[in-house]
Amino acid sequence: MTDIERLMNPRSMAVIGVTDKEGSFGQRSGANALKSHIRDRVYFVHPRRESCMGKKCYKDLKELPEVVDCILICTPASTVNSILREAGELGVKGAVVYASGFSEDHTPEGIAMEKEMEDIARTYDMKVVGPNCLGIINNVNKIMMWGLGALIDLDTRPTGIGIIAQSGFIAANIVQLEQFNISYAVSTGNGNCFTLDECLEYLVDNDNVKVCALYLEGIKDASTFCRALEKAAKKRKPVIVLKSGVSEKGAKSAASHTGNLAGSAGTYRAVFKKYGVVTVDSLEELLCTAQMYSVLNGRLPKVNGFAGINFSGGENTICADLCEKYHVKLPDLEESTLKEIRNYIPPFAAAKNPLDGTTSLFTDREKVYNVIKAMGEDPEVGGVLVGMNVAGPGGVPQKEITSMEAMIQISEMENAPALFAVPSYEGDRDKAWRQKLESHGIPVMSSAETAYKALGKLGEFVEFQWEKSTLAISAPDKAPSGEKSAMTEWDSKLEIQRLGIPIPAQGIAAVREDVPKVVGRMKFPVAMKVNSPDILHKTDAGGVRLNVKSSEEAMEAFDSILANCRRYMPDARLDGIIIQEMASPGLEMIIGVTNDPQFGPVLLAGLGGIFVEIFKDVALCPCPVNTYEALEMLRQLKAYKMLEGYRGSRPCDLKALTDIMVKVSQYALEHKNTIAEMDLNPVFVYEEGMGAIAIDALIVAYGDR
Repeated sequence: MTDIERLMNPRSMAVIGVTDKEGSFGQRSGANALKSHIRDRVYFVHPRRESCMGKKCYKDLKELPEVVDCILICTPASTVNSILREAGELGVKGAVVYASGFSEDHTPEGIAMEKEMEDIARTYDMKVVGPNCLGIINNVNKIMMWGLGALIDLDTRPTGIGIIAQSGFIAANIVQLEQFNISYAVSTGNGNCFTLDECLEYLVDNDNVKVCALYLEGIKDASTFCRALEKAAKKRKPVIVLKSGVSEKGAKSAASHTGNLAGSAGTYRAVFKKYGVVTVDSLEELLCTAQMYSVLNGRLPKVNGFAGINFSGGENTICADLCEKYHVKLPDLEESTLKEIRNYIPPFAAAKNPLDGTTSLFTDREKVYNVIKAMGEDPEVGGVLVGMNVAGPGGVPQKEITSMEAMIQISEMENAPALFAVPSYEGDRDKAWRQKLESHGIPVMSSAETAYKALGKLGEFVEFQWEKSTLAISAPDKAPSGEKSAMTEWDSKLEIQRLGIPIPAQGIAAVREDVPKVVGRMKFPVAMKVNSPDILHKTDAGGVRLNVKSSEEAMEAFDSILANCRRYMPDARLDGIIIQEMASPGLEMIIGVTNDPQFGPVLLAGLGGIFVEIFKDVALCPCPVNTYEALEMLRQLKAYKMLEGYRGSRPCDLKALTDIMVKVSQYALEHKNTIAEMDLNPVFVYEEGMGAIAIDALIVAYGDR
C-alpha cells in the first residue's frame, strides 16, 4: 500500500484530541470517523479521558494496538508538530491537520511551524493534508476523515466526482448537496505537504473517479499538475476547474487565504486550453458541469452538435438564443430527419432545430420517443436537449413524465445519443425522477443560463484532440538568478536568424564614418534605429528613422538619432545605429514569449505593430508548441479573418507564420531557465507562399544566461 493510499484509503486511523464538545473539530471528526466502514479500526486518543462517544480513549499513539495508517489531529497548532514527529517515528504514513495558524497567517511563527511540518513529513515520508483544512471524505471505500458536520450518507450517496477545494467553506457546501455524486472530497488547506497537484494526480489515476472538479487558487508544482492533466487528457477524463484569483483583488485574497500565489490568469487559461481542461466561472457552473459529466459516465456526444426540443415557442426561442450565446452548435437537420419528424408533430408546427414541439405532442409518449430518436440519429447531432423542469407546484406535470419516459426508453438503445433534461429556471427538482433519469445516464441540468454554458463547453471537450497537441510545458528546473538584461536589437536579430527566422538585410554603423559603407551594400529606402540594450522603446526616444532614401539622408539621420537618444537617456549605452532595408509592408503580427515562474515560457501571438496595446488581440500557449497548436492559437484571434483573407484580400502565409511561432517556442524551451521575455514585433506576414519576416526583435534574459 502506497503512502498516498494510506492517507486516502486508510485501513485504520486514530482521532487525536477527540472530545464530546459540540461543534469542535474533535467532536465532529470523531463522530464522522465512526460512520466509516472501518469503524472497528478507528481509535480515539486523549491523554485525560477514559472514553468518548462510548469508545475507549488511549493516552497516546504508542498505546494503540496497532500502528495506524492515518491520524486525524484535532489539537491546537502549537501541538501539531510534536504529534506528527511521534507518529512518524512509529511509522504512520498519513495525517490530516485541521488547525489553522500556520503559513496562511503570514506571521514568522506560523511560517516557521509550517516549514517544520514540511520537514517532518519529508523525513518520515508522511503525506499530510492541511493544515487549515477540513480533511477527506472517501465515498468509494466509505471512510470519513472530515472535521465538520456533513450531511452525506456513505451507504446511499452515488460515486463519480473527485472534488479538490482550496477552500474549506466551498468543500463543505459541495458535500452537503445530496444530488451531487461524490467519490472523494478533499479540502487541501495550505497544501504544502500533500499538494493539490499530487491529489489531482491520485484522482486522475483512480478508476472510481469519473470526473475531477477543482476549486483552485494556485498550485505548488507545475510539473506534477500538468502531468496529471496530461494523464486526464489521454484518458478522456474531464477536469473541471473554477480558478479564483483572476482579478487583482482576488489574487490578493487567494494569497492571504492559503498562501497560494494566484499566478497569471492568462497563463492559467492557456495551460487549461492546452490540456483540454473545462473552465467555469462560478460555483453553480462547477457543480452543474461536474455532475453532468459524472452522470454521462463517459457516454459523451459523438459529435459536437445538439438538437433541442421544447414545450413552447417562448422556451424554444430562449433555447436558440442561449445556444448562440454559449456556442452550443445547433446544426441544420438533414431533410430525411425533418421528414421523419413531420410524421409526428402537429401540422401547424415547423420541423427545425430547435423544435417547438407544441404542447399537444407531449401527450403522446410514442410520438415524443420517435421525434427524439429521429433527432438523435441525425449524423450532425451528438446530443438531444429536452426542455423540462422536472418539477411543478402540484408535482411533475404529465407532459414532462411523458418526455422522461421516452428519454429513458431511448437511453437503453444501442448507440443512443447523449440526452439532457434542461430546465428553464433554477429550483428544486423531483428527487425520484432526477434519480431515475440519472441512473439512465441522463443529466438533469441547472438553470438554463448555466446549463447552456456547460453544454457549450461540453461541445469543446468533445472536439478536443489531445493527440494533436504536445501536452507538455517547459517548467524551469531552477529559479532564475542574476539581473534581467536586454540584448540589443542587433544581437536579438542575429539570435533569431540562427533559428532560421527571416530578417531584413541589415548592417551596423558604429561611427558616423561607417554609414556610407553600410548603406552602399543596401537597396534604398532603409530604416535606421539606435542599437542600445538600455533603450527598449526606440520610438519614444526618437531613436528610429524610416524611409531614408539616400546616403546623405542617412548621415543626417545618424546624427539626429544619437542626439535624440542622448537627450532621452544620457547614461544609455549606445552601440551604434542599425541600418536595415525597408521590408515590403505586410500584415503586422507579434510573436513573443513571457516566462511564467511556475509554468515556464509561454508563447504569445497576436495583431502586432502599434495595434498590440490598443486591441490586445493576443493568444497564449505554454511552450513547446507544434504547428497544430500554433494554428489553433491564431484561430483564437479576432484578427484571424485578416489572416484568412478578408473582403477581397488574399490569404496570408500561415505556414510561414506558424513556422516562426514553432521556432520561437523551441528556442524558449531550450532557454527556459534564463529567458525572461522575447518580442518579435512586428512580424510582416505576406500573401500565401510569400513568407513572413521579423522586422524587429528583443530578447531579455537573466544575468547568468
